[in-house]
Amino acid sequence: MSKALKNNELPAAVHGFVDGWQAGDADKVEALFAENAVAADEGKTYRGRKEIRTWIDESIHLFTTTLTFLGAREVDGMVGASYRLEGDFPGGVVGLEYQFHLNEEGKIVQLDFAPSAV
Repeated sequence: MSKALKNNELPAAVHGFVDGWQAGDADKVEALFAENAVAADEGKTYRGRKEIRTWIDESIHLFTTTLTFLGAREVDGMVGASYRLEGDFPGGVVGLEYQFHLNEEGKIVQLDFAPSAV
């Protein structure tokens, strides 16, 4: 069962990831991940904080983007936050859902990206 979430109802790690990424703060973003976390982006999978840090360092400054919150949902422990991204990346505009799985401490254990669910 899916539950709609408002922006102010999102877990701290979701806000921290988005805010940290937009600010280009790689240390802040990395700190949100559990040691054994998995992140998948652009067809590649990064396992553990060392690989995730490499992904962050290689990606965080690639493009300048503006995000507009579209909506969020919680489904079976996954928090999906959808945003409209506009920027200097190929295509210039995309609707994207950041899909977070968090552990009991609020750390990200899995992060995936999918087309916006809103």
